[in-house]
Amino acid sequence: MSEPVTVRKGDAVDYDLQNDSLFSYARGLKYRTSVDVDGIILDIAEDNSLMSVEILYVSGRFGITRQDVRQSIVSRKLGLDVKLEVSENLINVTLDLKILKRNVEVERVACASAMNSMNLPTGSGSLAMIT
Repeated sequence: MSEPVTVRKGDAVDYDLQNDSLFSYARGLKYRTSVDVDGIILDIAEDNSLMSVEILYVSGRFGITRQDVRQSIVSRKLGLDVKLEVSENLINVTLDLKILKRNVEVERVACASAMNSMNLPTGSGSLAMIT
């Protein structure tokens, strides 16, 4: 986020069915810190870019079943786009999730905000994951 916009493609995605958490990350970056934005845990790299995201309570957050999330990953039909905007005072996260349910693409969007208590540099970034 030191640049005006940082766009990165995620390398991998993992879903924990029991804990209902989805994890997407990009390889090859050095970890600096984590920020919890209302159950969305963002890992920030040393260059201040978004390197990974863990979304807790995925099914409840997006109004879908755990089996739908799991099946979309198994069938490689899941898309996740994470947009991050950091201002001096706030961190805003927008999640755009696309899954395949009964051969129909279903899109859900969720947003969350938190105070920028970590004093992250202002800017924006994104992490896109398509299985």
